[in-house]
Amino acid sequence: MSAYDLRAAATLMKKELIEHKAAFIYVPGILIGVAVLTFFAATWSNGGALKEIQVTSEISGKLDLFNVLYAGSIMAWMGYLSLMLFFYFAGSFSADSKNNALLFWKSLPVSDFEIMATKTITGITLLPMIIFGWALVTALAATIALNALASISPLIASLNKGVSIWTMINLEISAMVFVGVTLLWQLPLYVFVGLLGTLLRGWAVPAFVLILFMLSALEGIIFFTPEGYFSTLVENRIGATFDIVGQMGEAMGMRGPENLADMVAAGSFVPDFLARINWTSMVLGWFVALAFVWLASEVRRRQLAD
Repeated sequence: MSAYDLRAAATLMKKELIEHKAAFIYVPGILIGVAVLTFFAATWSNGGALKEIQVTSEISGKLDLFNVLYAGSIMAWMGYLSLMLFFYFAGSFSADSKNNALLFWKSLPVSDFEIMATKTITGITLLPMIIFGWALVTALAATIALNALASISPLIASLNKGVSIWTMINLEISAMVFVGVTLLWQLPLYVFVGLLGTLLRGWAVPAFVLILFMLSALEGIIFFTPEGYFSTLVENRIGATFDIVGQMGEAMGMRGPENLADMVAAGSFVPDFLARINWTSMVLGWFVALAFVWLASEVRRRQLAD
């Protein structure tokens, strides 16, 4: 590579974080704050009803409420992360040309490909780590909320076994592996949006949706099938890892949230999940993503000449 070293990469990653802090720092904090205020408002207005709910043998002791809620919050944050990454890649690849930052980076001994590659690495490493940090903040808020509810509600007290550190550690490890593999699996889609961003700027996301719709429609018209090869390929690239988790749950006979501790046990979940990944397709996707990054860097390299 050129003179592009780790310090230059760290500088660019910091720049990307500053430019996208609203989506990955401010908005998540606001969402958690709203959720906490809503919880206390609901508790204040319905506290009497909660006190009167009786505990039955069918519910008592069968559910670890904290870890179930925490697992649900991780999935919710995963959905938020996926959505924000689409907008990050759509804007990040072309953002420099909007504020003359392109002139600054052009003055450095750093290639356009290296810059685009670092933007991509930021999107699949640093930004997901920040969202995981917010997931931990959610866990802290859930602990406080459940303990507050348990003090007034016999039902919540029977379900709230407290924070199971061992289950939480297993959940964290399994979730990190799942999210990391999912991001790597979906990488070609994210980088394709980034490539569209270099070409169309603010219209990247609408163009991405339109292109997928048009190609699927054309394929359906040509081959007289509602689910052609292209449609299946895109659906698989979006949801394959989620389907694998569903298959794992069915294989272990998961009937409900009471089986969560068994499901997320890192010692069994991680090797089973990784074994079910189509690694040939994964690696091919990386090469496709690399080609998109290179194309985006070539567009960027020519922007000053236009």
